[in-house]
Amino acid sequence: MKKTVKFLTALCGFLAFSSQASYRSFTESHITYGIFQAKPEEVRLHWRDSEGKNYRSITNLKRALEKNYQVKMIMNGGIYSQNDVPAGLWIEKGKELNPLNTKRGSGNFHVQPNGVFALVGKHPYILTTKAYQQKKLKPTFALQSGPMLVINGKINPQFRPTLESYHKRNAVCLNKQNDLFFILTTSGKPNLYTFSQALQKIGCHNALYLDGTISNWYIPNISSSFHWHYFVGMISVAAVKEKE
Repeated sequence: MKKTVKFLTALCGFLAFSSQASYRSFTESHITYGIFQAKPEEVRLHWRDSEGKNYRSITNLKRALEKNYQVKMIMNGGIYSQNDVPAGLWIEKGKELNPLNTKRGSGNFHVQPNGVFALVGKHPYILTTKAYQQKKLKPTFALQSGPMLVINGKINPQFRPTLESYHKRNAVCLNKQNDLFFILTTSGKPNLYTFSQALQKIGCHNALYLDGTISNWYIPNISSSFHWHYFVGMISVAAVKEKE
């Protein structure tokens, strides 16, 4: 009974958070999840700068954005290949910089179904790769990653509770109201089943895995922009600065 009350209290807190704040945390089975709610119109994807060079780090991207934006969050944006190219679809400002990847292979990206996070104007989508192909969207921004963690409120059936793969992880999710959230494990290392189960409990209706061990983010007063790991694609949440 106490566990039920504790869960309902946490869930109610999450639902209240959806309309009141940008950041909160949720702890389940000794693992803590940072949850950042974003306005879709403030979300952008970044791979290369205007000179065609990879930003490489959160700090570099933060410095570039701060000239014109108030940066609210930056995090790594999905799995990439050995040649420093996103593993799948990557669209920025309506331009496709890397095509959709429907090949079979090894690694988390290829665990089926994988999926696409897309923004069409102010409207966010998280779809399986197959559903994305069928929908024929014209996104402003989009990235492909994998696997899908939660699909229409249900955990990906490929996962098992006994899966022995425990890592730091991050994801993007939408609740039933289509509110947009980015999630990072800030303490503890779940497997994919445990991670998906936690996302389900905090209200994710559809959720897409972004990456594992290297995952990190910058949030002012919450997490520093300095990280050791090299990133390829990144996601920012930032508001345009008002002119003085």
